[in-house]
Amino acid sequence: MDNPTPNAARAAFNALLKRIETLRATGEEPLVVFDLDGTLYDNTHRTLRIILEFAHTHATRHPELARRLATVAPGQLAYGVDDSLRAIGVTDEDLIKEVVDYWFARFFTNEYCFYDLPLAGALEVVLRVQAAGGMPTYLTGRDAPNMLLGTLGALQRDGFPVGRVDTREILKPDFETDDNVFKKGVIAHLQRVGNVVASFDNEPGLCNLFKTTFPDALVGWLDTHCAPGAPGPIEGVFTLNDFNDLL
Repeated sequence: MDNPTPNAARAAFNALLKRIETLRATGEEPLVVFDLDGTLYDNTHRTLRIILEFAHTHATRHPELARRLATVAPGQLAYGVDDSLRAIGVTDEDLIKEVVDYWFARFFTNEYCFYDLPLAGALEVVLRVQAAGGMPTYLTGRDAPNMLLGTLGALQRDGFPVGRVDTREILKPDFETDDNVFKKGVIAHLQRVGNVVASFDNEPGLCNLFKTTFPDALVGWLDTHCAPGAPGPIEGVFTLNDFNDLL
């Protein structure tokens, strides 16, 4: 779907809040599903921190790498670390593999979650949803064994409602489970037991699945970064630059 005008996006969000209030008044529990990486949070800061850490701690062996990375901003990173390195002129494939391995060993851990920063407007949207009576439901491809504590800690640090009776936090049971397979299973579960009134994700394929499964829900695709080869959003899915588009 084409980018909505700011007024259209705001009108849709305001209508959502009113719907939540109406459902809550009847005793229902409206669920608003938020992905984390690339949606509520900009995790490019985490990636840049890790590759800068590699560059600085290995500066004697690879002095040029630190110099090349010195002017790189998080928003300039590609989806893949290897592509990001090639984009700044790194041609040594052995070095690229070494950096990717270093990144991989750290990116999916509790400790490095704290380098993520909330996307613009994300906190206010979640708080407004909760104030209206909706249940913020954090659905993420992060796995609980390696990332639960860091995820909860970052959410709490940044002021998001978490660990309360009026929120849900849903993480993968293990690292090996495919993100899409896991989320599709959760969506099927929510279809049976919950009333999903809205969802937000950076993967258009999952947005399309939410819209197909819950046609009356407000579904927003965060146009931040997504897997290569992802499909486009279907009709009825809002395209958002960040959550300020709703405010």
